[in-house]
Amino acid sequence: MASAHWLKASNILLAAVRVAAVLAAALAGIGDAAQARYLEPSEVNLVRILAPPPAPQSAAGKADIAAVLAAQAARTDADVKAAQADDATSVFRFADVMGAGFKPESLPFAAGFFNDVGADLNRAIGPAKDRYNRPRPIVEDARVEPVVKAANASYPSGTATFAYGTAILLADMVPEKAAAIFARADAYAHNRVVAGVHYPTDVEAGRISAAVIDYVLLHDAAFMADFAKARAELRHAVGLQ
Repeated sequence: MASAHWLKASNILLAAVRVAAVLAAALAGIGDAAQARYLEPSEVNLVRILAPPPAPQSAAGKADIAAVLAAQAARTDADVKAAQADDATSVFRFADVMGAGFKPESLPFAAGFFNDVGADLNRAIGPAKDRYNRPRPIVEDARVEPVVKAANASYPSGTATFAYGTAILLADMVPEKAAAIFARADAYAHNRVVAGVHYPTDVEAGRISAAVIDYVLLHDAAFMADFAKARAELRHAVGLQ
């Protein structure tokens, strides 16, 4: 009898474990589906678009590391602080060119919109990062002294992709400030080289990636509906109609 009860209890426990596993898989699937807000990574194949990063011992590779070391030698305390501040991937890094009204509390919808765009940009470059798996400058040359932490592969730069991807959309929303927005994106992206965590070619690949990804987004109806809402809120917040 005890053996029968034990077997019955074991079967119940096994069934419960199987149900839990099925539910966990289902929930994980829901989470994965919810990850992409506007763009599935498969919609943009950057591996087919981006040139491979230069080999370390090639002329281009040596020029890349030389540029990182030159930026390091030239950086001031103010440059270090700016690079550390720009380590954040936030649309509000553009506040210095967008105006006083460009702040989270004034832009509840736009803030969420740009967070979603940033997440989609980051996912879209993932396959290219995995494919090229380029080591960070500190791995290639012990003379490099980074001032921020950075994980995963170096090419293309995720922060540069975010900077330019965000700038393209901001400039489309507020063309009156387009020149200043793109200048800010250049500084934002270049600060990855100043910080010692990216090569110039990583940054350039991020710029190309951003343009390709945004081109796809700007042809998506769901994205454009939210873009219009974010644009109206943003222009009102900065005093433009």
